[in-house]
Amino acid sequence: MIHITQIMIADSDTEFTHLLCQALRAVEGFAVSGIYQTATGLEKIVLETNPDILLLDLMLPDALTALREMSELSERQRPCIFALSSFVSTELSAECDRLGVNFFLRKPISISSLIDVLSRYGAEARLSACHTNDAPTEYDIIMQIRHLLGNLQFPAHVMGYRYLRDSILMTIEDPAVADSVTKHLYPAIAKKYGTTWTSVERDMRNAVSIAWERCGSGFPGYSFSRRPANRELILTLADRIRYELHLDLCADIPSPHSDGFN
Repeated sequence: MIHITQIMIADSDTEFTHLLCQALRAVEGFAVSGIYQTATGLEKIVLETNPDILLLDLMLPDALTALREMSELSERQRPCIFALSSFVSTELSAECDRLGVNFFLRKPISISSLIDVLSRYGAEARLSACHTNDAPTEYDIIMQIRHLLGNLQFPAHVMGYRYLRDSILMTIEDPAVADSVTKHLYPAIAKKYGTTWTSVERDMRNAVSIAWERCGSGFPGYSFSRRPANRELILTLADRIRYELHLDLCADIPSPHSDGFN
């Protein structure tokens, strides 16, 4: 099966992006995941859509800010970045290199030349990163869970937050534990924290309710038409993190320790 390379474009030149999209549609194995005329909020969009390649015009306001934010992402979360700029300097090139830009291209550049570079280097660079032996650690996974819960405005000060975080981690390791939350998942969490499974269920539901209200009765980036049940949310978020960290490409997934992440 052909791997479809997802390309995100952040460029305010509408004529250029229109011609580029037309050319990409004619190339087998490429798809445009989104076109943006601003660099503001790109890190969040990258985490939500997980593109293979990002084409970023450095002349956009906040372009360097976006690069700094994305430089904090793990290698598996960060796309292969092609920076384009009509202005080139030694300082700018060095800063892009420091921030993890994979390729620095000068504008103007012909569409055919850009397609050629993307075809030869873009997908290969991302796939090699995805298949690296440097698999995400348990710490990487936990930090991604915390980041995701934070974006959904879950209250970190309530016990339900901890229960939900641990439940997601356990489900990432073994999705079968969520098949019966009352027989397997809740009792395991309750044993760790010295409480009852009914308290785990209640406190987790309370945390979900608080976050749901904070987000205006809807979780951005998800298609819930109503407040999700605990199990539904746990499975959805666990699947999202497995996808974002490419865990299905890894032979081994770190096992959660009973006392490693309080």
